[in-house]
Amino acid sequence: MTRPCCLIPARGGSKRLPRKNILPLGGRPMLAWTIEAAAESGIFDRVLVSTEDAEIAAVAAACGAEVPELRDPALAGDTVTNVAVALDLARRMGWPDDDAVVCLQPSSPLRTGRHIAEAWQRFVEAGADFLVSVGPVDPHHFHWAMHETDGRWQMVFGDRYMTVRQGLPAVFGPNGAVKIARLAALSRKGDFFGEPLAVSIMPQAASLHVATRTDLAVAEALMAQAHGDEHA
Repeated sequence: MTRPCCLIPARGGSKRLPRKNILPLGGRPMLAWTIEAAAESGIFDRVLVSTEDAEIAAVAAACGAEVPELRDPALAGDTVTNVAVALDLARRMGWPDDDAVVCLQPSSPLRTGRHIAEAWQRFVEAGADFLVSVGPVDPHHFHWAMHETDGRWQMVFGDRYMTVRQGLPAVFGPNGAVKIARLAALSRKGDFFGEPLAVSIMPQAASLHVATRTDLAVAEALMAQAHGDEHA
């Protein structure tokens, strides 16, 4: 069976939310939540963090992850993809081409070990080469999208979906929380959306992607609510 290899990419140069991967969230560095979820999933032999940043590496180690060695800074720029990071780590770790990499972004701190395990099970059962986690998108926002061309505004889908929300088809969007690919297929395709592609559906709250201060505040609120519900 394909072996799951864990990759948590955590660069230090975030622009919209500086140092976001180690900003405090729920009393811990945000990175800690993904490391904990990876460990709790029970599917990995090792939880690995790829970073070019010494401070992030120290935080990762303190949270129980491994950092094999600091990543080349050239692989930490704004335009560097997680695919490039994954293939770099696979090369350095000597992972076979028939293994699968499971990419877990720290910016999805509400994703749990259960979500990771469910995504892996779905990937294996589907016999897929790729899997991405998805969350629900408000069908009203999606089907009623508008765009502007040469000063003229139009509905993207015309009047086809001009109906009440209850009559709109469900839609889902990739949430970035879990991305899986067989290494050989990932190397050929260059992204996590090749064929055959499977999806793992996650709840809307767990799909939150932290990219701004507002997102961080929402994550704090959702965590506080979840912990309150646990003790209710």
